[in-house]
Amino acid sequence: MSLGSSPFQERRIVVLGAGIIGCVTARTLLQQGFQVTIVAKHLPGDEDIWYASTWAGALWHGAPDLPNDLHRYLEAVSYRRFKSDNFNSPECGVCVIQLDEYFEKKPKDSDLWFKGVNPKFRDMEKSKYEGTGFEYGCEYETLAIEPRRYLKFIKQEIENLGGHFICRSIASMDELYQDYEDSIVFVNASGIGPMTIKGLEDDKCYPNRGQNVLVRTKTDKGFSRSGEEYTYVIPRPLSGVVVCGGVNEPNKTHADIDMEIVEDEIRRAHKLAPEVISKAPDIAGYVVGIRPARKGGFRLEKEQVAKNKYILHAYGFNGKGYAFSYGAAYMVGTLVEEIEKEYTANTRKR
Repeated sequence: MSLGSSPFQERRIVVLGAGIIGCVTARTLLQQGFQVTIVAKHLPGDEDIWYASTWAGALWHGAPDLPNDLHRYLEAVSYRRFKSDNFNSPECGVCVIQLDEYFEKKPKDSDLWFKGVNPKFRDMEKSKYEGTGFEYGCEYETLAIEPRRYLKFIKQEIENLGGHFICRSIASMDELYQDYEDSIVFVNASGIGPMTIKGLEDDKCYPNRGQNVLVRTKTDKGFSRSGEEYTYVIPRPLSGVVVCGGVNEPNKTHADIDMEIVEDEIRRAHKLAPEVISKAPDIAGYVVGIRPARKGGFRLEKEQVAKNKYILHAYGFNGKGYAFSYGAAYMVGTLVEEIEKEYTANTRKR
């Protein structure tokens, strides 16, 4: 098909990967009026450890160690969009919670950038953390996302908007170029796919194993500890459990539950939130997920691979997939519109 014989918006955008990044990107592009197909080995509802989006802690918290304004922007956009879903679809899996966040070292005021994002932010009374080894604490309203519910919700949203899912494993981008020869834009949201997929090669990618403990208790309050002994206690108000973590195991990919990690996560969770997690809690289960990590951080950019053929890369978000998701999707959407503008201008010249 020659350039200009079909309007840009009718040339289907192909999203590779149906994790949280791929799904929210597809939803955003569909809302912009584009046609979208998602091609992925794992789809919402799958419970494979390599489909990390099912197992994520998915707590939005104001990480003080974000390296630049881009990262903070991505988180702020995501907060706004998830909050909108909570308002419009309360059962979608996005829950408003209260979070107590503790810091082993007092952050600079500039590191508390999320004051401008989260409602009801306040400095914690010193009496709550003095003598505990913490130098600072804060409290604010934030969001905890229940992944299984939200992935089911967003899959339905995508389908309602006319998007399509295709369950398929891809070994080479040439397969997609051949099957979608009229497509101009391909979104690489394949997680750690660039480790193995020809045409996407990136030796900076690596798997990062996470393991959490699920404890039966009903609460709408979460807890987070920054520092060397990073710990989180994330409520799942709609499911009656809390998630206790966290741990990072780079380049490990086994599915077996490590009971030493279980014991350590319970110990740390009890130390952080004894009013929620007892020394011997009622354990509901364990989860393991392989996070898609990348040395140097995520990749979010445009690559032209041929005339009228682009890959928009959005991968390598490690444990921040949910927190960065809609911000990344907005940036992908902006890049698509830039390509559309150029395509339209070239069509006019013909």
